[in-house]
Amino acid sequence: MSATCNCTEHVNKLNQQISVMRKEIKNLRQLLDSAVRSHRKHMTSLQSALTHIGQSRSPKSQPWPQAELETQNSLEKGTIQTVPIGYISSCFSVKNGTPRQPTICGPSRATLQIQQSVFNNPEHSLVGLDNYSHVWVIFLFHKNGHLSYKAKVKPPRLNGQRVGVYSTRSPHRPNALGLTLAKLDRVTEPRDRPRFRFLRGPKEAAAAIRGVLSADPRSVYRRSRCKDRLFFFTLDTADITCWFGQGFAEVLRVRVVAVGKELAS
Repeated sequence: MSATCNCTEHVNKLNQQISVMRKEIKNLRQLLDSAVRSHRKHMTSLQSALTHIGQSRSPKSQPWPQAELETQNSLEKGTIQTVPIGYISSCFSVKNGTPRQPTICGPSRATLQIQQSVFNNPEHSLVGLDNYSHVWVIFLFHKNGHLSYKAKVKPPRLNGQRVGVYSTRSPHRPNALGLTLAKLDRVTEPRDRPRFRFLRGPKEAAAAIRGVLSADPRSVYRRSRCKDRLFFFTLDTADITCWFGQGFAEVLRVRVVAVGKELAS
């Protein structure tokens, strides 16, 4: 009887070891696939840079029909060259505390500054735009911090469930492009900024903070593992320190980074 029990325990241990080994092999395969994708992206970027350098050093420019034909061929192959018309700055400088839906925090604002290199007079390109209430903005996640991407991701609101990347709002995707419908506040020329760069005063700042905290911007890990820890996020030029309790959130400090002065405590 004891020999049978020993054999059963030995078999169970072997099964556990096999299960662990399978998981490790799966993790290694995922890491290898990620490294291969990253290597391919680096090689593509390097090849594009070398091609651009070779074309810039060419003594003779190609005739227009040939250049037009190459452009058409590149579009058919899926090669698209874009030039950023400007860069967007919002009141959320880091991802912590940034609402996943724009309607959650109504007072939040952002600015789009047109690049001087695109037009000699960039303000001319905005003439007549203030006649509209909303604008469509196509943007690129150029600071998402990752060169690789996965076919399945874990959105924070699904508590660890994996879904396809194209069914989510994840910025980590093959083409890190985004589309948003933004309400147009005003069209102005560059000038000196007030204490708040985007918000119009303490009242709007308080409303924006309430909107962010009402949606609980913490990740699944923080909600489950770090319940009693402080949560920090940045809104406009202010650093906010808060604490989440059972069904409520308490703001402990709001500190303006630009002038180094606390607004509330």
